[in-house]
Amino acid sequence: MESQYFVRKASGLVREFGATDLVLIASAMVFGLVFTVMQFPWFYGLSSGADLAPTLLIGGIPFVFLMLVYWVIGVVMPRSGSDYVWVGRVFHPSIGFAWSFLYMFAVFTTAYVGGLSGFSYMLSIGVIIWGLLFNNPGLTSLGNYLSSPMGTFYVAMGFTVLFAVLAIVGARIIKGLLYVSWGAAIVGIALMWYLLGTTNPAAFAAKWNSVLVGYPTYQAMQNGAVTAGWTPPTGGLVAVIGALPLASLFLFGGNYGGNVIAGEVKDVRKTVPLALFLSLFLGIFYWSVSGYLTLNAVGSNWFHAIAYLWENNPTAYSNLVPFPPSEPLLLSVIAYPSTILLALIYVTYFLGSVQILFVYFWVPSRYFFAWSFDRLIPTKFADVNKRLHTPHVAIAAMTVLSIISLLLYTFTSWPSAFTLGTFLWGVAYVVPALATIVFPYTKKDLLEQAPEFMRKKIVGIPVVSILGALCAVSFAYMGYILFTNPLVGMVVGSPTLSGVEIAIGILVGCFVVYYASYAYHKAHGLDIGMAFKELPPV
Repeated sequence: MESQYFVRKASGLVREFGATDLVLIASAMVFGLVFTVMQFPWFYGLSSGADLAPTLLIGGIPFVFLMLVYWVIGVVMPRSGSDYVWVGRVFHPSIGFAWSFLYMFAVFTTAYVGGLSGFSYMLSIGVIIWGLLFNNPGLTSLGNYLSSPMGTFYVAMGFTVLFAVLAIVGARIIKGLLYVSWGAAIVGIALMWYLLGTTNPAAFAAKWNSVLVGYPTYQAMQNGAVTAGWTPPTGGLVAVIGALPLASLFLFGGNYGGNVIAGEVKDVRKTVPLALFLSLFLGIFYWSVSGYLTLNAVGSNWFHAIAYLWENNPTAYSNLVPFPPSEPLLLSVIAYPSTILLALIYVTYFLGSVQILFVYFWVPSRYFFAWSFDRLIPTKFADVNKRLHTPHVAIAAMTVLSIISLLLYTFTSWPSAFTLGTFLWGVAYVVPALATIVFPYTKKDLLEQAPEFMRKKIVGIPVVSILGALCAVSFAYMGYILFTNPLVGMVVGSPTLSGVEIAIGILVGCFVVYYASYAYHKAHGLDIGMAFKELPPV
């Protein structure tokens, strides 16, 4: 009777991604050049002096629990939208639908829409720097336009349409994009580390003053932050603990790409854990090194100061300089006057960031597919192109959602939406972790598919349940820290259209959609609730 509950007897998707492919996908979602554009000023502007490297090392502990939880999810229920399938089958379909939509939306708006905004900033800074170097007001004006809301929106929308086409074409072009873009990213990372590692604050200050003629000097920038209320940070363990949820943003994502497309991955029992833990460990290493080199190159106090000013008093910051304190700007100042190095910075940033943005656009379409396959939303979203083996209707839905989100994100408050998205992203993991706690007791028939060491018991409690509890407590606590951070709580709690109202509206709307769908199908003789007693077909 399987075909009665599900759209068809087979998903229509093909397992085309192997271990290397999934490692590239998962790691792309954790670290990459595009995320360096604005994450450092965001972190240091809100962290009150925390050092990124030790914060990441401590913050990596909850992520070990998270990766273990998603290891179980990926191998026990290797389907499209696997964590949605997990929560919906362990708890209730309405909870699975509401949770997964809010989670998908938080990740999508934070990583994809926010990443595109950072990408646009990167392009604008490149054009501005070239305008300053060659005394070309036209290039400077174009760069300022690209960093404006309208310019950012047009750039982001253009890439969204391009990504939609690539996603529909299928696995072969996606793999090619991954490998080529990662090659460029490796070159870009090596160049970034070289430039940062071969300069110091005094040399950077001299370069800043000579490149940005007509703007405040290096010291005047820090003085402006002091006038706006910044004081040198004290740091220490208290600052590190307070910054844990902020540091989490640097490590989010590996579990997302590694599991949501699990229905298209070969040999999940080996591939999924490899991708999960490699993405985590490489992410900690990459961000720790990059953060350390950045502060050593430009000056720790100086960067803390301008990051504070940019994040907490954007008007005062924009009165000093019209562009954000992005990593490409810092690298451009260091590379001056070498046109070769300047060109390499922007070519590698551009090519080395495309795969990351694409993956964050592409992966969420699998949630639309999974919801449709369970008949929670119209079954048309589960259509798969027979030749390309891609869910083209679900991808089209992501394109529409992208454009709507870009409009809201670009023309409302960037810090509010970004910080709230980070908060929701982290606390969302509490739900699948709670499902992992009760899983051995409600899905005993599937427990045998979990890794052997997780099936063992400690004082009568399955290890998998203990891991779920540790994960749930860890991320609930980090959510509490973030919300009570005096610098962040104000931003998270701000009543903006792109904030709390949308989150509440999504939850309420999803429950309404589920029960409306249930009633509709029930009236036509089909109990879709029965589908959640079994796994969707492969």
